[in-house]
Amino acid sequence: MRLNLGKIGLLWLLIVGSLDAAQYAWSVLKAPTELHVGEGAVVRYQCLFDSSAGDYTVVFKPTASQGYTASMVTQNDHVSGGKRVLQFDVLITPTVAGVVTVNLDAMIRHTTFASIEDASIGRDNVRKYDFNDEKVILPAVKITALANTADLSGEITFAVQVDKIKVRSHEPVHVSLYVRGSGNLDQFVPYDLNISGVKDFSEPAYKDLSLSEDGYEGEIRQEFALVAEKSYVIPPFSLSVFDTNTHKTKILRSRAIAIEVEKGYVRGNLLDTPDLSDKKSWKRYGVYALFLLLGVVLAEGIRWLWRHRPRKKSNVFWDSVVTTKELSVLLSLKGAPQYWEIIQMLDEGSITLNEAKKKLRSLMRDNEEKR
Repeated sequence: MRLNLGKIGLLWLLIVGSLDAAQYAWSVLKAPTELHVGEGAVVRYQCLFDSSAGDYTVVFKPTASQGYTASMVTQNDHVSGGKRVLQFDVLITPTVAGVVTVNLDAMIRHTTFASIEDASIGRDNVRKYDFNDEKVILPAVKITALANTADLSGEITFAVQVDKIKVRSHEPVHVSLYVRGSGNLDQFVPYDLNISGVKDFSEPAYKDLSLSEDGYEGEIRQEFALVAEKSYVIPPFSLSVFDTNTHKTKILRSRAIAIEVEKGYVRGNLLDTPDLSDKKSWKRYGVYALFLLLGVVLAEGIRWLWRHRPRKKSNVFWDSVVTTKELSVLLSLKGAPQYWEIIQMLDEGSITLNEAKKKLRSLMRDNEEKR
């Protein structure tokens, strides 16, 4: 019997490839067996390699399916005893009653060392890394989901606050509703207010939530502004919650709040007629008059100080001149052409000493601006 060399070579490559590839195994470390609809719990998956497996990448993105939702909470990747260990905590929340089977998958990508070496040394015949992708079906998890008709599930508190209970007509009353705790808070449905004779101005619910092993934890706040002409009552808010500690459904309910609406302002009552027989009123008006008088005196004092403020004296060569003839001689000695016109006017007597000094100051400012 002749041996086919091609088949022998292919078999050899398969054996070498299988020896070079790392082995791994998926398992479930923790999982609930029974939950209520809307109640979440963590399923912990583990992928254990037989080596450090540095050339392997695990892509695990849990997605919701019919009967449950799935969200990644935490993931951990470490090497212990020379073996790579990956752990994933996934929050599973049943959405329908019955037996729910959680089937998730992951992708394991192997990058061959040969392609890494070829790419790193820059061989011309290598264009990209060589990947071997394998889709892995994770172990199935069966959960019995019990019926639950509550609005929310978890450890949840509920509170309603108003900023005032007595207002004028058309003055708004601000109502704040708070839902706090942990559970399936992401499923909260905002409230609608419908009170006869009351205009409701509401904002979208604000959610400050983060994912944890107990579900979504944090706070939800919903704000309302209510405006009315007559008194009214804010009806109680209610929220049914399945308590995951006691495994019982309870109703969280706020109290009814009566809002008293008084008549609006009347034009004739905006200013009260002063009672002149009251000594306190006279004292109050006297204080007003005193403050008014002090203001007038202070203003006049500031004006006087401004007029008599010390002025900075300029240091120009003509300040000490006291006669027009002296100024004419002094300007002639300077010999500057810009002074000729002023000298001629001084000699003709068509300009006074103060006017000549003003012209000189103006001429000096013009020269400074040109510089």
